[in-house]
Amino acid sequence: MFEGSIVAELIHGNASASYSFKHYPVPYSGTVAMLGLLDLAFPPEISGKIVLSLCILLLAISSTYLLTSLSNESDNSLLLIPLLFLLNTFFFWGELAYLFALSVFFSYCGYLFRRIYRSEPINWWIVASVSIVMFFFHVLPYATAILVTLTLILAESRTELLRPFLISFAPSIGLTLWYAVNRVSLQRIGPAWTFWTPHLLAGRWIAAFSPFPEFLPWLGIQVPSMKVFAVLNLVITTALTLVVPLCVLSWTRMRPRYFGVLASAVACAIAVIATGYEFEGMISPGERFLYPAVWIGLCWLIGAGLPGRVSKFSRFLTIGIIASLACQIAFMQIYVGSVSNDLAALFSKLRSADSQTELCATYEKYLSQSWDQPHRSGLDLLLTNHPSAPRLPYYLYVEKKVEAPIFQMGILDYSGQGDNEDLCKSQ
Repeated sequence: MFEGSIVAELIHGNASASYSFKHYPVPYSGTVAMLGLLDLAFPPEISGKIVLSLCILLLAISSTYLLTSLSNESDNSLLLIPLLFLLNTFFFWGELAYLFALSVFFSYCGYLFRRIYRSEPINWWIVASVSIVMFFFHVLPYATAILVTLTLILAESRTELLRPFLISFAPSIGLTLWYAVNRVSLQRIGPAWTFWTPHLLAGRWIAAFSPFPEFLPWLGIQVPSMKVFAVLNLVITTALTLVVPLCVLSWTRMRPRYFGVLASAVACAIAVIATGYEFEGMISPGERFLYPAVWIGLCWLIGAGLPGRVSKFSRFLTIGIIASLACQIAFMQIYVGSVSNDLAALFSKLRSADSQTELCATYEKYLSQSWDQPHRSGLDLLLTNHPSAPRLPYYLYVEKKVEAPIFQMGILDYSGQGDNEDLCKSQ
């Protein structure tokens, strides 16, 4: 949100000399650019609320569009599953660029599946435009789109589509190479590539598919509802983990249509393991293939007519998902409300600080002590210590229109003092 306000000031020519636009195309810049354009008409906080709402809405629409791309069956219980993950862990981590790109990816896959299996012509201008949009939001959904398209074309023996596909993706591939050349010139952060450990893979896997974010069984958080939410997370995560194996098992028994879609789901599942935990400073790129693998697998199951509309399993699944949604709504109301109150109290203290030294003393004391508070639960621990509290001072910087350090992965460069990873490091 702060960077969006800087983009708006740069457009107006009023920004500090410490800020500038990068001179090459950058993934992860789409969200900040969107906020900057909205800031031309709205205050930054209103722009932030619009973008958060849009992120949730697009994820719901694109998921439904993908899952119905092989079948018009509107009463399949599997269509309810995405509703459990609109407020997922990525959302609370602040991974909006990834979620926007994921929504575009789901829409792209839904369009591609419809055109290939209904023998309708593909508008390659749409494909080219969508690939560029995905690149500017997040590179991994963009890479996943390439993987899925190639897998689909080869699995369905539609090699005549390879040439127009490569031509359509040529502009975005050119942008990727331009970005890679400039990226290579920067100093590397961390190891080039790190493989998963079982603990890391299990943690990321459960976190990605937990409808109750951060209620993980090994966090040691002692609140009355902890075990209940942890068990629900494990049950739902296990069920989603079985989606792709279930697809493969069903195909070996029935040999239904849409083999290319099944192959795409399997390819994404393999990519989860193959891409590892860390690459060039990007933490756990493998987990970014989890949603594509499972969502495409769900799409295949619906296209294959599974589960049956009148089966007991389908009725049981519908009841289970609706009950989980009700629990999730109550969970969000209770714990997000608690987090809002804590952060509002902290913000009042930061706002009343007479100096940067006092602000940093208040801020660092909160971070050091909040872990040990007895009332802490999974979600409020996540929100206060991971994304929210470290970024809370930026509300003050927006209000006061002062210079502050930023993440420099996106569209902006910053040459001033300070470090976004530790706002008070220079004090």
